Amino acid sequence: MARPRQQAAHYVSAEVRGAAIAALSAFRAHGRLNEHVALVAREVGVTERTVWRWVTAGGGPKPRRGRARFEVTAEDIAELAYRHGSVAAVHRARGGEPSVWTLRRAFDRALTPGRLAGLERGERVRRNFDTYLTRPAQHRNECWEADHCEFAIEVVLPDGQVIKPWVTSFLDRFSRAVCGWAISGYPSQESVLAALRAAILTEPPYGPVGGIPESLRWDRGKEFLAQAVGSAARTLGVDARPLPAYSPHLKGALERFHESIETLLLAELPGFAHAPARVRERRPTSKPALLTLDAFVACFAEFVLRYNTEHLHSALGGDTPLERWLGDDTPVVEMPREQLHHLLLARETRVVGKRGIRMFGAHYNTAELVGLVGETVEVRFMPHRHEGVEVFLHERHVGTALRDDLIDEEEAERLRRRRREEERWLARQQRDAERRRARRFEAVTAAPPAPEEAGPARGLTPSRSLINHGEIPAHWVRPLSPDEVPDPPPRRSRR
Repeated sequence: MARPRQQAAHYVSAEVRGAAIAALSAFRAHGRLNEHVALVAREVGVTERTVWRWVTAGGGPKPRRGRARFEVTAEDIAELAYRHGSVAAVHRARGGEPSVWTLRRAFDRALTPGRLAGLERGERVRRNFDTYLTRPAQHRNECWEADHCEFAIEVVLPDGQVIKPWVTSFLDRFSRAVCGWAISGYPSQESVLAALRAAILTEPPYGPVGGIPESLRWDRGKEFLAQAVGSAARTLGVDARPLPAYSPHLKGALERFHESIETLLLAELPGFAHAPARVRERRPTSKPALLTLDAFVACFAEFVLRYNTEHLHSALGGDTPLERWLGDDTPVVEMPREQLHHLLLARETRVVGKRGIRMFGAHYNTAELVGLVGETVEVRFMPHRHEGVEVFLHERHVGTALRDDLIDEEEAERLRRRRREEERWLARQQRDAERRRARRFEAVTAAPPAPEEAGPARGLTPSRSLINHGEIPAHWVRPLSPDEVPDPPPRRSRR
């Protein structure tokens, strides 16, 4: 009967052989080498004789025999950088030797994928291959991240113009909750201030996530670097500093939220810019009706609420951002709404008219505007909230003007009461003026006393008394009395 043919030995890596030899050498000291040699042989797929040869070799496993591989030099790497990472160009420059695939394998062994990508497409692409350490926050409001993002969706403005709106958002690093946001047609410092105001406020319709953070980090966009933004943050005692250039990983939580916007919200709406294009259509299909900006803002507000309250975040251990926020007992430093009017709103100049202030295709009115018709005022507002605006006159807050269709009966009665108060004020001032005028010009029926008798204690004024200036000098020309006036000469006839 023929003996079964043993399995042919195949190549085993040096790391596996080295670990097996070290373990078997330790078992030799305990006298249990035979059984372990058989176990190792079956596991790595070689014969027992091969394993015994490894153990008795003494100097360790011999390297695998084979042809010498082509290796690139520093000069070849410099040539690859000169050719902008094109291995084919380096192959042509070397005269076709060795083959292009040999060059590719040699460069793959000599350079990491990050270096190859950097030589081909630059530093910004090379950074995508780097690893970074995480910096978890210890409590809520320890650090906020802020950034702009252009939505991949088209919306219609009231004038019919189609745009891709931008969002400015603030996110708490500890809870991953969206604290505040503002949507506008293009990034600006006004949108940054409006979003920061919405993030700080904790009263409805904002909150409960909010308050004043300890630190604030944003990228080096010119809107965030504006003096008004930094001044507003530092006035509130916030450590606001920009991040280094080309460092999106330092605000990775917010970058991940922006990716979630596209996958969880925009992909379901009409006008999505990254939707797959249809090919080979028999007839062109009509484009879906686009959302208006106001309708899209309402959709985004609902999405943010759902994201904070219902989205199970993997980085939070399956908790929602709101659960993580409410689960922390760190005190929240709140700021009243009245203290933020002069800092965190977009600003425009308007002239008060008879129907109030004209903005956004509507009129805004309040009782405090009574008496200011024709006056130029500064209007501050949230870019995506047009229910009311804040009115300032000479850097002084006048009041909150509401849109005319949102003014209730109580506010209307307050406006009418303010008009009646202004009417009564003017009537009162006119009555006082008439009484003062009557006292000043009342008739004098008796001769005033002599100056020495009157004295300062009588309190007589020149308008109420006659002053004695003494005798008239002799050299003055005195007016003639009626008896001294000569008769006029007789008139001559013209005949």
